[in-house]
Amino acid sequence: MPSRSPKSSTLGRPANPEARAMRREQILRGARACFRRKGFHAASTAEISAEAGVSVANLYQYFPTKDHLIKALIEEDLTSDLDLVGMVEAAGSFRRGLEMTTQLVLADPAMTDDGLLRLEVLAEASRNPEIAAVVREADDHLVAALGALIVRYQNSGEIHPEINAADAARLIVSLYDGLIGRLAFGAAAETELVAAADSFIVRALAAVRAVPDPDM
Repeated sequence: MPSRSPKSSTLGRPANPEARAMRREQILRGARACFRRKGFHAASTAEISAEAGVSVANLYQYFPTKDHLIKALIEEDLTSDLDLVGMVEAAGSFRRGLEMTTQLVLADPAMTDDGLLRLEVLAEASRNPEIAAVVREADDHLVAALGALIVRYQNSGEIHPEINAADAARLIVSLYDGLIGRLAFGAAAETELVAAADSFIVRALAAVRAVPDPDM
C-alpha cells in the first residue's frame, strides 16, 4: 500500500502547530466580526466561515459548536485583560499604570466594538450555564491577578494597607465592565468618563486618607 503523507491524515487542518494557531486565530477574528454585527444567535456558521475565509467543515474542525467559539473569545479577552494588569505592574506606580492602560484602551479603534461584544457575552452568560461558568472562571482569574497587584502596591506604600485587596479588585473590574458597556453604545464622553473613573479609583485606594473636616 502507498504510504500516506502527513497532510493527507490531517483532514484539511494545517499540519504544523504554527499554521494551526494562525488558522485558529483567523477563525476567531471572523467570529468576532460576525458576533459584533449580528450577535451570537443571529450569526450563522456559514457567515462566520465566510468572514474567516475558511470552509464550514474547517470551522467545525477547530470549533465544533458556537459555544466553543464564544468560550475561546472569552479566553482571548482574559489574556488581553491580564496583559493590562501586567502593564500596571510594570509602570511602577498604580496611578501611572492605570492611566497608561486606560489611555491605551481608549486609543484602540476597536474598543467600542469589543465593548458591544462583551455585553453580548454577559447577556449570553445569563442564559447559558456553560458560558456563565467560563465567564465566572475568567472573572475570578482576572480578579485574583489584580488583587495580587494591589497587595504589591500596598507593600510599596502607594495603596492603603487596610483595604481588602480581593474586594477592591472585584469592584474595579465591575466598574470598568460597566464603563465599557456604557461607552459601547455612546452613553457618555469617553475620555472624561474614563479619567473620572481612574481618579475615583486612585483616590479610593490612596495610602494617605484626607482627615474629614469637622465643620463640614
